[in-house]
Amino acid sequence: MSEQEYCNSDDTFGVRLVNHVDDAVLPVGVHDFADAIGRCMLVDKTMFIADVLDCDASVVVCCRPEGFGKSMNLSMLRAFLERPAVGRSGQRLFADAQIWDANGGRYRDEYACYPVISLDFSGAGRRGPAVAGVVRDALSGECARLLALLEAPDLARDKVRHIERVARGVASADEVDSVLGVLIELLEIACDEQVVLLVDGYDAAWSRRASARDASDADPAGLFDRVLFDAIATAHDSLRLTCLMGEYPGPAEAALSLHGCSYCLTAPLSTWCDRCFGFSDAEVQALLNHVGREEYLDDAREWLEGYRFGRAYCSSPARVIGFLDRGCTAPVRADLYGYADCLSRVVSDWNLDRLSVLFDLLEAHGCVGVPLCLGAAGLGASPDDGLWTALYLSGFLTTDMTEEPEYGDRLCALRLPNNELRQALRLVIIEWFECAAEDIRDVDAFRDGLCHGNEDTVRRALSRILGDAGIGATDPDTPLPYHLLLQGLCFGLPGYANPASRRKCGADRWDIQVFPTGAVFDIADTIGMLDERPLVTINMMYDPGVDALGLELLAVQALLDIERDGIDEIRVPRPGVGRIRWGFGFDGQRVSVVCQRL
Repeated sequence: MSEQEYCNSDDTFGVRLVNHVDDAVLPVGVHDFADAIGRCMLVDKTMFIADVLDCDASVVVCCRPEGFGKSMNLSMLRAFLERPAVGRSGQRLFADAQIWDANGGRYRDEYACYPVISLDFSGAGRRGPAVAGVVRDALSGECARLLALLEAPDLARDKVRHIERVARGVASADEVDSVLGVLIELLEIACDEQVVLLVDGYDAAWSRRASARDASDADPAGLFDRVLFDAIATAHDSLRLTCLMGEYPGPAEAALSLHGCSYCLTAPLSTWCDRCFGFSDAEVQALLNHVGREEYLDDAREWLEGYRFGRAYCSSPARVIGFLDRGCTAPVRADLYGYADCLSRVVSDWNLDRLSVLFDLLEAHGCVGVPLCLGAAGLGASPDDGLWTALYLSGFLTTDMTEEPEYGDRLCALRLPNNELRQALRLVIIEWFECAAEDIRDVDAFRDGLCHGNEDTVRRALSRILGDAGIGATDPDTPLPYHLLLQGLCFGLPGYANPASRRKCGADRWDIQVFPTGAVFDIADTIGMLDERPLVTINMMYDPGVDALGLELLAVQALLDIERDGIDEIRVPRPGVGRIRWGFGFDGQRVSVVCQRL
């Protein structure tokens, strides 16, 4: 039994697939529950509704990376709780779901009972600094949708006109800021029932892409505080519940604590609701059985699983659906471009320390020990700590250390969850180093010359790349930049695995090995591949004080040290044939190379 199977034992929780049609399809690109249940096969996550309704706190904050079912769960909550519009029957969407008969059927008492305000601010993360426009559009659309409920004769007409102006897009900024509180008040009076507030992307103002001030010079975080959290704090008992969905827990904790609101948080390290987001092993198996691909569970584990939320291991629902939609085949380069672009945006401009750690993450059992800054205090984390936390909250890294207090000082070991993200990171690294050269043909020439043993080609290409990338310009007294450049350029060698480095094994270990492999990622990795691929071993030496002759001797000494230290005294793995050794010498401005073919 795998670790994931053990942690997701379904003796007490159960797995159920639900749909309302016989020819149900996979929910590819569908995030609305009411839409999906009518034509798609869904994994039953309806006990999330029970968890939210049973919560003692007035606000529930749910944080998970993108693609783990936040929007689907939020729309499911809306479909269960929202009172039907006038003239529409209350169709029982949940008759076959777990929630309907759970706990003696007591949750049915709240089915289709409440006026629901549903706001989606997630577009602010995609629109960059134009946060105010996203907020205004979301509020305007919801006011327009709910106007039909505000026809009771005892409503204050000035407040109804306030809602109408926002709905028509002619309201002032102050009216937009205060409209949510007015809408809650009027809905409670008109429907004679408490209101439910659901917000997707509440943390968009704090994301890296929306951190700048917008065209009106508005502070995005301050805007959300006025529009959203002031209304939540003022509403008090007018709200049956508030559910906020996002990636970052810190902003909600800071704002809710400041306003004195009680809240319950489920973050990636939390055990509460840990099974309501993501697909367990058993749920993936049930979907595979549904599409007649039950034998592909091991492939799904290799490419998709590895995230741990609280006590549960899971896979990303979005990626599982993509895997099934591809016919249970491994992703190719085109399938990962979106993940690679997002990863590149989160990392932004890399420095040498970050680059070194990212290389290490791709090693077998690679991990990085860092503090996770998930609490409100994490909003002021250092850039590097903030980066690793952002990668964790964005779903690019995970940790198995979820048994400790969430906000302790202990370092967490973060790792890449699965092969899909290993390949996405590999694509990002290849792109970084190809972009470091002004002419990508220099990178191709370096890789080709390295495999063929062409010293002159390698030296000329590397000299030009050194000048283009500015290697050594900021820290000229250390060999690390040159070592990382060599390792980075070795990613993407046709027919080879990722380069392995021993620089952390001891002082002055600057050797790199690139092993031939038959397990190429896709057809693009075979372009230029040699029929007989040698084991490539690289060693380098650095001395900024040598002359031209001394530079040549550095390369020779680096080559001799490969044999002296027994660096490549291993059996050449199949399908490799032979060995090739490279010695590189650097003086901060020039490079010398020497090669030996065995």
